[in-house]
Amino acid sequence: MALEIEIKLKVEGFESVIERLKALDAKFDGDFVQADDYYDDAQDSLVKSDRCLRIRRHKNHIGQAIELTYKGARENHRFKTRREIGIKIEKAEELAELFTHLGYKIRLTFEKKRSLWDFADCKVALDELPMLGKFIEIEGPSDEQIEKVQKQLGLEKKSHIPQSYAHLIEEAIKKAGIKSRTISFDTK
Repeated sequence: MALEIEIKLKVEGFESVIERLKALDAKFDGDFVQADDYYDDAQDSLVKSDRCLRIRRHKNHIGQAIELTYKGARENHRFKTRREIGIKIEKAEELAELFTHLGYKIRLTFEKKRSLWDFADCKVALDELPMLGKFIEIEGPSDEQIEKVQKQLGLEKKSHIPQSYAHLIEEAIKKAGIKSRTISFDTK
């Protein structure tokens, strides 16, 4: 089981960060549209224990990839840290049907636009989400390396957001009085 260490930062735009990434010779990995289905049981046991089970569909100009991810509860670290298992899958529909038979249901579905960069042993994701806006996630091997990249990108004054996108979307849905649990860029 891999250890995921990351920070999330709210930003107004990506232009200055893209300029810095290019100036630092970061490797651009592509633009993606991701659709995430979060599953839980009728008692919301996973959410209540700070865990998640997700099917993610990555789409870009080349095609589509699908991944099943389990994330454990957050560990007590300075940055958001949790155990993670990711498995590439080919048949999301069959896996979704299996989850249904095991008593899981889709709790939340949402889209995200992501530009992904590799820099200094870190993944830098420039994310845009409906209802939430723009964020930058930096995932890396250690708190120190992530902090170093944050400074190199000129983002050292930005506060870290500890909540997951799923949590932030659920808060936004509740605040807006939206009944749907499926949020896309078409959601009003």
